[in-house]
Amino acid sequence: MNNVSMNENTDANSPEKKKKKKFSNVLIVAFVTSCCVFLLMFFMYKTFVPISWSRFNDKRIEYIEDTLKLDLDNVEPLSYRHITAQDHIADFDFKVGDYKSLMENDFHGGAITRCTEEDDKSSAEYVCWVEDMSDVYSKCFEVKFTKVDDGYKAHLYCYRNVGAKSKYYKETTASQ
Repeated sequence: MNNVSMNENTDANSPEKKKKKKFSNVLIVAFVTSCCVFLLMFFMYKTFVPISWSRFNDKRIEYIEDTLKLDLDNVEPLSYRHITAQDHIADFDFKVGDYKSLMENDFHGGAITRCTEEDDKSSAEYVCWVEDMSDVYSKCFEVKFTKVDDGYKAHLYCYRNVGAKSKYYKETTASQ
């Protein structure tokens, strides 16, 4: 009887079984490590790679309207890029028939700080606060309208105005 239990003991501690156990442990550690690396790379990709759209559905339009505080009912969207750079938030290109109506009636953000127009109405530029100007991390955008055949083509550049005490804030509060 003693011989049988001794053989079982030596079988459990045999070099082949120890090698197999070490190999399976190494496989488990390698699998867990590769899963962690994959998840880390996936989240980094989602964070640092910009979102770029050239086709628009209702969900995308709603997202842009909410981000920029701008109704897009009378707008033909061309392209949108959401960028995760430090201060740069989005680039949005679109076409519109009447830029004045868009900015006066469809912008629901904080304030229009600056508006410059050419005398011949060939181009215009607006600087707007999307949120309250006194907020430290306010969002602003600059939109440039350029005359095309049937209306205006616009390029909107949205950015985070860290500090919110910029020259635009000073201009707005000084004029009030």
